[in-house]
Amino acid sequence: MTPRICSRCHTVLHREDEGSLVFCWTCGAPQVQLSEELREQIDQQISAQQAAANPSTEPIPQTIAPSSAIDWRGAIQCSGLAGAVAAGLALLSFALPPVALLSFFWFISAPIIVLGVYSSRFRQTCITTSFGARLGVLTGLAILIATTTLNTIGLVLERFVFHSTAEIDVQIANLFTQMHTTITAASGPTTNAALDMLAVPEFRAGILLTSIAICIAFYLAFSATAGAFAGYLRSRSPR
Repeated sequence: MTPRICSRCHTVLHREDEGSLVFCWTCGAPQVQLSEELREQIDQQISAQQAAANPSTEPIPQTIAPSSAIDWRGAIQCSGLAGAVAAGLALLSFALPPVALLSFFWFISAPIIVLGVYSSRFRQTCITTSFGARLGVLTGLAILIATTTLNTIGLVLERFVFHSTAEIDVQIANLFTQMHTTITAASGPTTNAALDMLAVPEFRAGILLTSIAICIAFYLAFSATAGAFAGYLRSRSPR
């Protein structure tokens, strides 16, 4: 059994009655003998106090972008680069008409090239077919906005500044003349009504705008398909 030692003079104490108050024979300091149950309670209180003084800090959840996250800012930048290239080729085609062929090839290949550029710059993104389609649509919109803006400015300058849109007016007139001939040849109860509508300038403008909208929709569908195909090929190849 472990001998008891005085807390004041560190003298070994002689045991008397168990659980009774004991005095040190050397210095006279009173000694208290604790029961095992009371010792356990004291240990539990000490542990609780230490836990309250030093609480265990739970890890703060941090928002970490997964490895497959899409960097849309980078995607917009890559698409904007495609629009800038298309605008540059359009400007060159005004001075050098043969450049229009190169611009046409850029229109076709831009969704695939842009996906490749994005994949090389942001390698953490998991390229999928869906992402390729969305990036293709974004690229198509950037190209259409750039080229449509330049063409609109060019037409305004040619119409009101240089007065050199006679060829365009002839082409539009020939188009509506051909439509008039086709409607006249197709005899029917609605022929006269169609010819009357074709003579209205607003109706002709609506036809031209509808044709442009259809061309835009077809190009966006093509861009989405090309981007999806490129994304599908990249999703199957190891990163």
